[in-house]
Amino acid sequence: MGDGGGGGDEMALHTSPTVPPLEDDDLLGEILLRLPPLPSSLPRVSLVSRHWGRLAASAAFRRRVPAHHRKPPVLGLFHNPAGELLFTPALAPPDRIPRERFSLRPGGDGTYPDPFDCWSLLGCRHGRVLIASSWWRLLLVFDPVSGDRRRVAVPPDFVDYMFTANGAVLCAAAGGHVHGDCLSSPFKVVLVSTRWRQRPAVARVYSSETGLWGDLVEAAEPCAGMVSRLPGTLVGNSLYWWLNESDDGMLEFDLDTRTLAVVKRPPFEGVHGARIRIIRAEDGGVGLAVLSYPSFQMWRRRVDSTWVLQATVSMDKILGLPSEIEAGRAAIRGYAEDADVVFISVNSTDCQNYFFSVQLQSLQSTELCGNFSGNSYHPFTNFYTAVPSTLQLPAPAN
Repeated sequence: MGDGGGGGDEMALHTSPTVPPLEDDDLLGEILLRLPPLPSSLPRVSLVSRHWGRLAASAAFRRRVPAHHRKPPVLGLFHNPAGELLFTPALAPPDRIPRERFSLRPGGDGTYPDPFDCWSLLGCRHGRVLIASSWWRLLLVFDPVSGDRRRVAVPPDFVDYMFTANGAVLCAAAGGHVHGDCLSSPFKVVLVSTRWRQRPAVARVYSSETGLWGDLVEAAEPCAGMVSRLPGTLVGNSLYWWLNESDDGMLEFDLDTRTLAVVKRPPFEGVHGARIRIIRAEDGGVGLAVLSYPSFQMWRRRVDSTWVLQATVSMDKILGLPSEIEAGRAAIRGYAEDADVVFISVNSTDCQNYFFSVQLQSLQSTELCGNFSGNSYHPFTNFYTAVPSTLQLPAPAN
């Protein structure tokens, strides 16, 4: 009986189909998902074999990448010199994206010839960029990956306030959508303006699904400051903007309740607004990053709306630079919400200009190469796969 049982087992083994592990699409897919979500990762996979390349290029696999990684990488930063939307790559080769791939001259095709170069960059979020022209009374929502441009007319009651306005664009997809691959998703645009001093701030929300602006929202109380042109920050379901000429206020727009209010913040006497950014705190609430080189502070707002200092670190040690550099030579130039990264510039006494990204949870810094001479940058995050030809990859194996 023992021999008979053994023979049966051998027969079962010989008749069971066996697929090599790296030819099993389910197993191979799990392995490929664990590659870093960088522009060159999937094109380089295609070099191994055509089978791997077909799997990595399939729509089903591409949909799994955002769900697995959750947070898209920072591909680069946008800023707005002389009316141009200029992209500066943040990654090293082979993931470095050419500047011209995502840069844009809004009136460069002759559609909107603008002698005053008055296109202004307002926001960059969820794979889209929002720019505005006061001259043309127009907003442009630009998708750098697809090249798609959506024109949105400024609502009539905002036309006179665009010089004191700011705005934001955000994905409007519902359910379990993971931001970073929002190409086909609907979007919203939020415009805010403080109009004149001691007048209530106002806001409107545009929906790409309806093609319409919502009702005018007005704050309940007058606003002492003027809304800054620094990028707004999305925290939970609220957008926040810094207020210039205000000792202790910032603007909050609740996307769920469609309410606008001035909320209190700590006063930072003697610290210029270029050295402060509104961030997401460690607990998911609203926070502040304050750089007074070499000191770097992180604050968070409690549930009862009071503020607490969460951490103070020595930024010179994180960046590996001398502590003797004057505080006025360092500034926060940008903040990436999803990556929780601030971008810091430091001008040393020997005229060297340093530009770093600092991850706020790990406090790990990376020096970025390039010409970062702008005052404010809008980080661009996306689950982007580069076109293989731009990476100069060899032909795949059979």
